[in-house]
Amino acid sequence: MTEPLIELIPARHAVCSDAEIVLDVLVRITPPRPEVHFPRVPLNIAVVLDRSGSMAEGKKMPFAREAAAFAVKQLLPTDRVSVTLFDSEVETIVPGGPAADKPGLVRRIQQIKPRGSTDLHGGWAEGGRQAEAGLVPGGVNRVLLLSDGLANVGVVDPNTIAAHTRGLAARGVGTTTMGVGQDYNEDLMEAMARAGDGRYYFIESPVQLVDIFQTELQGLMATVGQKVSLGLEPSAGAAVADVLNDFEKGPTGRLMLPNLVVDMPVSVVVRLKLPPSPAGTTVLEVRLAWDAPRGGGRRVLRAALGGLPAMPMTPWSSLPEDPDVRMQVALLMVARAHKEAASAAERGDRAGSQQWLGTARAWMGTVPASPDVLAEMAAVNELERALETGHDQAFVKGSKYRAYSRRQAWQPPTNPPGTEPPAES
Repeated sequence: MTEPLIELIPARHAVCSDAEIVLDVLVRITPPRPEVHFPRVPLNIAVVLDRSGSMAEGKKMPFAREAAAFAVKQLLPTDRVSVTLFDSEVETIVPGGPAADKPGLVRRIQQIKPRGSTDLHGGWAEGGRQAEAGLVPGGVNRVLLLSDGLANVGVVDPNTIAAHTRGLAARGVGTTTMGVGQDYNEDLMEAMARAGDGRYYFIESPVQLVDIFQTELQGLMATVGQKVSLGLEPSAGAAVADVLNDFEKGPTGRLMLPNLVVDMPVSVVVRLKLPPSPAGTTVLEVRLAWDAPRGGGRRVLRAALGGLPAMPMTPWSSLPEDPDVRMQVALLMVARAHKEAASAAERGDRAGSQQWLGTARAWMGTVPASPDVLAEMAAVNELERALETGHDQAFVKGSKYRAYSRRQAWQPPTNPPGTEPPAES
């Protein structure tokens, strides 16, 4: 398998010779495509489903069962799977093992019925134990947690739960979280996914569950790198003023990136502060590291930004900006506006939320109407409608989800959940 491609693209293709400047740099990482007929990475999946009483509302439980059954059907007999249920109690109905008897596994899933309270941590922890007990070296080991409610039994402190998730990820098992409806704690579910080297999904309607499971499984099957980190090493007096994304940092200060997935480039925007510089100066080096699949070990790849011409401030400031960098900066600033809009709504400041939505629109007006920009415009319109019609929970969850997914350098499925308010009752 070939290595990822790292591109370092400056907003302006020059440095300034007589003044300090701020230069945005797009670090674009394109995962490699496997060779033809290269077997996909083996999976070890622990499905953890909330069966608390609230899952009886509407069609949450039937769709959750359908989604879990769909996941099992996609696995190879050599993959591993477990299914754990939680309410006030935790029960593993399918212990971790090969996904050989898929019809039998599906029958057990179809018998799940809702009841009780929500021991979210207990259910997640048991799923983690099942996955860790059957850890597949070089494979993708992941807990898929689905819940529609708040953790109200057992361990409920979000910081403690996130710390446990981070610890499990360090031992090789990631966590993806899926929140259904309007009543779960989105901050907890996002924190678990971020700490667990996984993804977080906001599922406003249970109808979306099968599509979300499909999206997640396709990503897991196409994973070509895990535990991905990016080190930023400015030089020649340069300094990192900001990273416009929102990645966690590892113990060494490196950015913890999403898994490398085929056909899903990762875009990181680094804002550099540069002193007056001569031509040819190397201003930034990056170090990409990842675990290769199928026991391929830890890989490291480096790239540098240098060799740029130098010019005085007046002609430098008149240089055209690279369109790809402009686009990514605008989209990430829109994501920041979404996050601020959600925070304002949580404070009861609707006017502030409207102002931040206006800021998002203004940023989108600075770039051409690409598919990404049109999707963000549609999301802003729907979120604004949710705010105006009093669907505050839908607005907060939708705004946070848009901010999370964009700043984590991946995009939610088409027609993203969280952008449509619930129908009027």
